[in-house]
Amino acid sequence: MKRVAQCACYLFIALLTGCKPHPPQVAGRWHGSSHLSANYKTALSSTPRNESVPAEFVLVLTQTGQTVQGDASVTAARNKPIHIPIGTGVVQPDGKLSLEGDSSFGLARAHLSFDGKVEPGKIMGTVNVALNNVSGTAENKGSLTLTPSN
Repeated sequence: MKRVAQCACYLFIALLTGCKPHPPQVAGRWHGSSHLSANYKTALSSTPRNESVPAEFVLVLTQTGQTVQGDASVTAARNKPIHIPIGTGVVQPDGKLSLEGDSSFGLARAHLSFDGKVEPGKIMGTVNVALNNVSGTAENKGSLTLTPSN
C-alpha cells in the first residue's frame, strides 16, 4: 500500500509540472509598419502639433523562458533609423507581450513601449515611441502588427 501511495504521489507531481503552460516563442526577427499618431511639443511654442507619421519597425528578439530582450529599429517618415535596446520584456503563457526600451543619442532620448498579444505567425498590439531633445518632445502612438522576417 505504501508503494502505491508513493507512485500515486510521483505521478501527481509529474502531472503538475508537465501541465505548466509555456509562453509562446517570440525569439527571432520581426517587422511591421504603421501610421503613428504623432504629437509634437516644442520649447518655442505652447501649441502642440499633431500629424500622422508612417513608421517601419524591425525587432530582433531573444527569449529565455518568459524574459524577452533585443533591439528595435524604428524608421519614422524618411529619417534615419533609431535603434532602441529592449531591456525589459515579458511574454506570458497566454501570449500577452510587453516590451520596454530606452536609448540615448547625443542630446536626445528615446523610449519605446509595446503591449500586445502573440498569435500564430504574428504579434499585434499598441506601440508608443517617445522622443525628447533640446527642441521639444514627440509622442508617437499607434497599432502595430509584426510578422516574422528573414
